[in-house]
Amino acid sequence: MKIKLRPYAHDSTRFQLDIRFMHPVHATQEIRRRLVAPPGLDLDHARKWGEAQVPAIVREVMQGDVEPKQVAPPRVTVTPKEVHPRPPVSPTLETFYDQRFEPEYVQLQKHGTQVAYDSIFRNHIRPALGDLPLTAIDDDRVLAFRAQLRKSVQASTANMMLGKLARILRYARKVRVLHETPAVEKLVQPRARQKRVYGEEELERLLAAAESLGAEALLVCLLALDAGLRVSEICALEWADIDLRDGTVTIQNNVYRGVKQTPKGTIGKLALTAALTQALTCHRAAGVHGPLVLYRSTKHTAWQHAPHTPHSVGALLNRVQRAAGLTVTGPHYLRHTALTRLAKLGASIYVVQAVARHSRLQTTQTYLHLQQVGLAREAAQLFDRASPAFGKNLAKLPNPPSDRV
Repeated sequence: MKIKLRPYAHDSTRFQLDIRFMHPVHATQEIRRRLVAPPGLDLDHARKWGEAQVPAIVREVMQGDVEPKQVAPPRVTVTPKEVHPRPPVSPTLETFYDQRFEPEYVQLQKHGTQVAYDSIFRNHIRPALGDLPLTAIDDDRVLAFRAQLRKSVQASTANMMLGKLARILRYARKVRVLHETPAVEKLVQPRARQKRVYGEEELERLLAAAESLGAEALLVCLLALDAGLRVSEICALEWADIDLRDGTVTIQNNVYRGVKQTPKGTIGKLALTAALTQALTCHRAAGVHGPLVLYRSTKHTAWQHAPHTPHSVGALLNRVQRAAGLTVTGPHYLRHTALTRLAKLGASIYVVQAVARHSRLQTTQTYLHLQQVGLAREAAQLFDRASPAFGKNLAKLPNPPSDRV
């Protein structure tokens, strides 16, 4: 005898039974009945109820009845917890991502964010957690996944991946697939060392080398140094964004893998410096090839004018750096130099934030490390003015002791 149970399609609190056994008289015939157990029975009690129906089925078959009458179910003491509807089966993380999170959340993000989610989930999250039901992803699973990431990638990269996992789990709770989410704690990152930037003498050498290589090279350097543009913003800059008469430029476009989108941070309007205004004017007088400010014409484009890419802008900048005898860096080094130079010249943090177009002030603070030296000198001068007599007496000493303040 075989009894298979499955949830009843029209009432999830009941079970449908498929009962099969051999005919007691005809050995080659099989008797099969599909019955629905009474409500309130769990899996084991429903199976016992089905077994209790077999004698009645046999009697009715032997008597030639078409539809056997169900005997009364045995009395079973059912606790209140057992009469609750059975909870729905939790989908796996991979199923939830493919059917809910990816179409409902990821597809609404920028192209760059979509690519990041696809790469991180496909290469890291899915192999480690994809086959698990969402309800099985607890604190221990997340800690094990975090430890696995720490062995393969840097802390900053691991934290970015953990942030993506946390977002998926929070969305599952938002759509009521999860009742609670596990804690996703990020790794402790080492303190970032202060980045070196170009000094004034190095900037003069860089701009002189750029001018010697042509107007395009000079314009790329000035867009990064005077306007603080990111390399993807330089590639997407259009003439419609520039008002040479008013001396302003609106940063509202970005390009990622050939897809135009809004820029990172905020959309903002910047004032053009005199040098950048002159470079733009000369570049426009040389000939406009399309709506973009900058185009490239190389063997990679079959010597046809095509939009720049971050890679091609970086290659042009590297030529300028080599010509100036400077260390080869990425284009973001010039933006970092521009923002740090502003802070060093005494600009407030809000001025630097406006030029950088950062959404959060905390991001701008990372560029103000050189301003700390000036603030420390200002603090020392305040102490000296507060105790002038002590300062004068200390200055008269031939060798002031180092332990005195």
